Parts: sequence; structure tokens; C-alpha cells
Amino acid sequence: MTITERGWAGLGAALALLVLWALLGEVELAALGLLIAAAVFLGWLSIRGGIPDITVSRHLHPALVQEGDTVSVELIARNDARRPWRYITIDDEIRQLGEARFRIGSLAPRVTFFGAYEISCHTRGIYELGPTTVSRSDPFMFTKTSRRIGAIDRLIVYPRVERLSGLPTLRGVDPSMQAARSETVQRGGEDFFSLREYQTGDDLRRVHWPTTARRDEMMIRQFEAPWEPRALVVVDPRSAVYGSQEAFETAIRGAASTIHHFFSAGLEADLWTGGDLTSLDVNPYEAAMRVLAGLQPIPAFDFSSAATRLRLKGRGGTLVIVTGTPDPQVSSVTGHLTHHAGATVLLTVSSNPAPVSFGRGGAIIVSIRPGEAWATAWMKAMPWATAGVG
Repeated sequence: MTITERGWAGLGAALALLVLWALLGEVELAALGLLIAAAVFLGWLSIRGGIPDITVSRHLHPALVQEGDTVSVELIARNDARRPWRYITIDDEIRQLGEARFRIGSLAPRVTFFGAYEISCHTRGIYELGPTTVSRSDPFMFTKTSRRIGAIDRLIVYPRVERLSGLPTLRGVDPSMQAARSETVQRGGEDFFSLREYQTGDDLRRVHWPTTARRDEMMIRQFEAPWEPRALVVVDPRSAVYGSQEAFETAIRGAASTIHHFFSAGLEADLWTGGDLTSLDVNPYEAAMRVLAGLQPIPAFDFSSAATRLRLKGRGGTLVIVTGTPDPQVSSVTGHLTHHAGATVLLTVSSNPAPVSFGRGGAIIVSIRPGEAWATAWMKAMPWATAGVG
């Protein structure tokens, strides 16, 4: 049990009135001061009955959103006690965003309260909702007793994704063959695939029913393109190359748009931001977007040394490097990985153009300023790209 700010203010006012009574001799001042002090004391006595036996749960609709979306949260509070509780306040905390507050005058036994609020997701990130604080106060809110209950839910706000158009042509691959493959993937074609066991979250449309019936376990078609290995998207996490948070956020949106573009085209893509590859996860797309949702710039990071352990899976894949203003470390990483890549794309967020040496090395340079959109720059940078994918 605690005395609230209003309660302390009341006690302070009561003390001031008693001091004035002692100086001025006005009986009314003493009576008013004693009345306020008595109200605080009676409020303290009234909440000695215990902490409300209330259970709280919440539902998020939806739990996965992009920047700019709105999430609806339904809060459910149930009185499991055999007695009613009066003057209840429920505070649902949203880390970094604030809290939602509900005041309930009375909650009868075995009765459920339903509350709802909305969260505007202006910035990508991983936010925690909860735990919930349930408080009981006296009628004047001079005193209160409270406890924290309920589970913690996570709200994942993905970076905003732009719709890109076209894929870079790979060295040594017939563009017409690449276009045909892209169209086949979009139609759900089955020209190249292997089989693996079903995993939670897999698209049931990819179940290979003849093998499933034969082996008595669900088997999934996993498409493989012998001429087009996986793509690798590398995000430079160093804060020094961006110069501003806006530039870093623009780079994150570029990486998210690229990954979304590849997966929409039926191509597998790995993401590397300095740690583990997202291909190690059961659902690599969700893993990549989750990493990008929580990624923050790193002040001190040896980008070139950390990238030396990276290798493209197979030969001839697509390499995408996302950075701010390219520097020698970016050049080193590009040179290290480009050797096995069929195509290299450099996404830069900078007010200055990328050095000509990157273009001479065969890299496709997509460069924009902080806050600008990627879609137009991507399309202009790839005049030989396979259109209609994304």
C-alpha cells in the first residue's frame, strides 16, 4: 500500500492549514486540515482488504506489422474473487511507447472486463507489451495498492517494404532462361525441386502428396534452380558510414525490400548483419525481417574482418551489399564476396555517388539519398534486369 501524489498533496495541505490555524487562530482552518488528514487515513484503511484477485490477458491483431500500420489490442480482465472490487485501475505498459490506462468503477465477482486500444507503429522495432499493473484505490485516490500480473507479449514491427521490379542478370546465365524460370516460379511451376519433411509454417500448397502417401509423413517441395543459387544480402551495421539515423533507416528499408523481392520471386535469400545467417532459421524470411526490425547501428564494428567468414552458398548467386557512404571496408567486403557471385548489387544511402571503381568491378550500383524511395532507383540501375518479378 502506498500514498499517492494526491494523498501526499492532501497531507501537505492539511499540515499547512494546521500551521495557519496556529498562527491565526481560525478554528475553521483547523477543522478543514483535520478533515483532509482524516480522509487520507480512512482511504488507507479502506484498501487494507487486499490486492484484487484479477487475471489479465491480451490479444494483438495482427502481431506482425510494418511501419505505418496500426495494431489493435484487446485487453481482457476477469475478477476471479467472490467479492466485488471497486475503484480499479488497469495500466498496460508498452515499452518505449507509453501505456494504456483503464479505470473501472466496480467489477463484480466472476465478471469479465473488455478493453481495447490501438498502437500506431511509426517506427520499426521489437516492442514488449506488459506486464499489466492492476491497482485498487480509495474513492479520493489518496492511497492505492497494486501488483503486476499477466504475460509479456512481443509486437514486431517490420521495416516498410517497397515493391521492386526486376532481377539482375547473372553472369553466364541466358537471360531468357532466367525470365522463364521466374515466370515458372510465379505460376507455381515444379521444374526443379527437392523434397524435405514438413515444418510448421510451410505452405500446404507445396505438399508433394504422392510422396506423402508413400512415406506416411508430409513432404514439402523445395524448389531448386541449378543455374541460380541463393542470394546473399549483407547489411553494413556501422553507424559511421551513415551519418544519420534517417540514412540508416533508409538502408534498412532497402534491405527489407530486397529480401521481400527475392522471396516473392521464389528465390531463397540469406541475410547477414554481422551475426549468424538467417538461413539457419526454420522460416528464413520471417527470421530476416525480424532481424531487420530490431537492428540498430553499431558504433565500433570491424566490417571487413567479420565478413571474411562469409561465403555464398554455391556459385553464381546474387550478392547484395547495403551500406551508407562506401569506404575501403565496403570495397574489401565486396572484393571478397564478388568472386563467387553471378551478380553484385551495391545499395548505398549517401549524398555522394559511389566511387567509380565499384561500377568498373561489375557491381550494379543503386544509390539514393536519405529518405528517398528505392523502387525507382532500383529499376533505373538495372536496364538489363528481368522485369515483371516482385
